[in-house]
Amino acid sequence: MIFMYQKNSDFGLVRMATLLPMPQSKYLFSLCAIGWHRCNDRYHITRPNGCENHLVMITTRGKGVMRLQGKEYSLTAGTIAFIPRGLPNSYFTPANGLWEFYWIHPCGDAAACFLDMAASIGSYLANFEPEYEYQQRMETLIQLCTQQERGAEWLISQQLSELLHHMVIQLNRKPEQESLSVRAIRYMKKHFREPITLDSIAQSLFVSTEHLIRAFKKETGCTPHQYLTKHRLLNAAQLLEYSDRRVEEIAEKSGFSSSGSLISNFRRAYGCTPLQYRETLWGEHTRSPSE
Repeated sequence: MIFMYQKNSDFGLVRMATLLPMPQSKYLFSLCAIGWHRCNDRYHITRPNGCENHLVMITTRGKGVMRLQGKEYSLTAGTIAFIPRGLPNSYFTPANGLWEFYWIHPCGDAAACFLDMAASIGSYLANFEPEYEYQQRMETLIQLCTQQERGAEWLISQQLSELLHHMVIQLNRKPEQESLSVRAIRYMKKHFREPITLDSIAQSLFVSTEHLIRAFKKETGCTPHQYLTKHRLLNAAQLLEYSDRRVEEIAEKSGFSSSGSLISNFRRAYGCTPLQYRETLWGEHTRSPSE
């Protein structure tokens, strides 16, 4: 049984699905809850006795702060944080800040035992790999959790297992093993609203522009410019869906030089204009969760 809701609160906007366990849940990679938050600085969670279940948080925008095992971690766009069950912890949005992230509480014997082993690594924060679309995978999981079709629990187990295995591999990596593309993507995600250039990205990484383009395409299959445009479009799509900002403002907030540039790139990527995209989504969101 699934409970799904979306609402505004004093700390921001939340989408959340809570799942009641089924007999087969203990044997699969299952979920107790999954959700997405966009939080202001009123959001502050403290658990002196830790979480009953393991917790994974994937930051897509802004910044959060996590305190765990006597250390403070900065949760910025492009990071995945792991809080093992039973460890005292707290996490919050800094003053005057905004923090946007997905979170999951895995459950069941399979996921719990796997993450218990992962906790022994002693590493709790990792960076995204550029080719691994965490955001898309999280949206897929949320969608699967809202479906009550036959076999959905097996698809959830498959998707969740892949996500958690990838996270643990990233937690095992040392910082010096990060590729050039990973560092370039981190820079682009941090500065995508600014008029950055390939030269400025290359300079920040202490490499030539030619080397950046060559290495980035080899590691990701696309150019830095293509990736930056895709990330800007994704941010624009989120603003279209979850805000009533005008297209001109969305273009500015997403790093496009003009509304015309946003519209042409958006039409090329999504097959429709930004306003058509919003009208389609808002029409869907007006339905009740039971429909």
